[in-house]
Amino acid sequence: IEKIVELTEENLNENDIQLEELLADGGYSSGEALAYLHQKNINAYIPNFGQYKPEREGFTFHKEENYYQCTKP
Repeated sequence: IEKIVELTEENLNENDIQLEELLADGGYSSGEALAYLHQKNINAYIPNFGQYKPEREGFTFHKEENYYQCTKP
């Protein structure tokens, strides 16, 4: 992730844009990656590897309105 961040920062700096947030898939989830991003003050949104669950007990997805509803008491 370090090389990707460096290249992205170089490209953004050409237009005076600062990298503040980053979104990545679980393949980039590691303590080292998160520590690196924290050190650079970049807010990272990376799920923990292997934690994705397409369905969660107690939640109902309403497709038409595009939202989840908690059904647990």
